[in-house]
Amino acid sequence: TKPLDGKQVLYAGDCLRDASLRYTGSSNDRDPILTRVGGSAPTATVTGYFSEDLNMDGVVRYTGSGNDRDILLVNVGGSVPTNVRLAQMP
Repeated sequence: TKPLDGKQVLYAGDCLRDASLRYTGSSNDRDPILTRVGGSAPTATVTGYFSEDLNMDGVVRYTGSGNDRDILLVNVGGSVPTNVRLAQMP
């Protein structure tokens, strides 16, 4: 969890639902976002509330403004994309 506006919230980004956030490496949570938008065109978007829609705006985006990939990167630590954040109980 992390504090946000006086409340404890969960980290966004566990696309695989394996209790960890990974931006790089095997079983990372970034690849499912690209797969959801079609894999070959990273600028494509998909409408719907999927597990890859990390900001819950109803659109999965891999690149561009408001993309879901950046949320994952920030939540693993931002400056070190190889970090892994494990799930924790509040």
